[in-house]
Amino acid sequence: MSALVVSEAARSVAGRELPPIPRNLTRDERGNSPVSLVLFYQYVEPAWNESEHKAALNYVIKLAKHHKVNGRGRCAPEGLNCTLSGAAADVRAFCQGLRDWNKTFEQTDFKITDDVYYGKRFKALTVRKADELVAYGLSGANAPSLNHSHAHHLEADKYHEMMTSKDTVIIDVRNAYESAIGHFQPPDGGAELLDPKMRNSHEFPKWLNMPETKEKLKGKKVMMYCTGGIRCERASALLDQMEKTSQDIGSQGIYMVRGGIERYLKTYPQGGFWKGYNYLFDRRFEQQPELKTEQALSQDIESACCLCGKPWNKYRGQFKCPEPLCKVPVLVCFECADAGVPKTKPTYCPLCVEGHDLRTQALPDFVGQKQQLFGGDVCAPSASATLSVAVTAAASAAAAVAAASGATARIRKGPKVQDPSKRLFVGNLPLLVAATDIRKVLASAQGGGEGGVG
Repeated sequence: MSALVVSEAARSVAGRELPPIPRNLTRDERGNSPVSLVLFYQYVEPAWNESEHKAALNYVIKLAKHHKVNGRGRCAPEGLNCTLSGAAADVRAFCQGLRDWNKTFEQTDFKITDDVYYGKRFKALTVRKADELVAYGLSGANAPSLNHSHAHHLEADKYHEMMTSKDTVIIDVRNAYESAIGHFQPPDGGAELLDPKMRNSHEFPKWLNMPETKEKLKGKKVMMYCTGGIRCERASALLDQMEKTSQDIGSQGIYMVRGGIERYLKTYPQGGFWKGYNYLFDRRFEQQPELKTEQALSQDIESACCLCGKPWNKYRGQFKCPEPLCKVPVLVCFECADAGVPKTKPTYCPLCVEGHDLRTQALPDFVGQKQQLFGGDVCAPSASATLSVAVTAAASAAAAVAAASGATARIRKGPKVQDPSKRLFVGNLPLLVAATDIRKVLASAQGGGEGGVG
């Protein structure tokens, strides 16, 4: 157990003043001031309607441009999720602007990291209009209610204590390639780590619905964690919904760490129960415990280069698994990359080498569970919602076919309110497509489809 605990770092800024700008920020060798980086998400329930969604997207973009803040974000009817960078004062002004615009954001946990090297800044702003914040396939009528969930948020120090408890499991709700370079390692006699080994977040509901998973959770305290907390929100709400509508789980409570791994590592700068790196989706690439030595970090490495097998834990060069229905990032060491080995040898990911696949597993009955809890009128999808689900499934299948053949797929828009069409329209495919690729993709789509990375 780490001796050093920064208790104040464990506290969320929700409902509190934003942290002050630190003094003596370090300029780089060219005299550039460092930047500050902020990660945050905020769900809204009930969801924004179409006009509110559009207004929110426009306001966020306008506010970010006004304060010269860049980065990436997703704006969906269910809320906002962003990773942004800018000058320390500008980042704080942006966060305060959200609070002034909509009181819901007073409850947002803005996770601000100051004194980030200037070269790690975002150079452009991209805020996408999306159906959901994390690609679980749980938008609209499928979304489990956050307001009715009994899952608990724990501050990082309390979460740390719970990892020492017996009769407890801790679920890594991130993708397998993230878990490969770093994860929690509870002490002996404490919580049992469960890794779903997912390629993307669409696979989590399928893993959660498996009988062997439910058996693992039965009678246990269930802990969850992810990078910043957003994936745990829907994941924990889904588990809570499944528990309320079924007798085959029966946990002793559901818990997530407030602020995710990001806040935990600031609370335990020597690492605590964390092992390895925290995979990041920004230009920092990964986060490590600030006071953990390089020697100690090297002893944490459990992952390897997918080509030579050398212990390796850095994702560089954007190498991916060549399997058409996989395409996840893979680890390639600098020596193999510099020697051009990826051009002569396939870079298969560990899941494909193992033959692990969750795509064919059955999904929970999302809508049926909500009808059980709230009544048919509360969550029964409208005709337009049903059509939207059908078009989304068709788009997933077409995109996967295109990925299998190296092309981009496009779905033609259908009528606004009709029974779902059974015809699938695709465009921009090459002149030749292997029939086996098409059969494989369509079979996968029938089993639940593929989605984006969560």
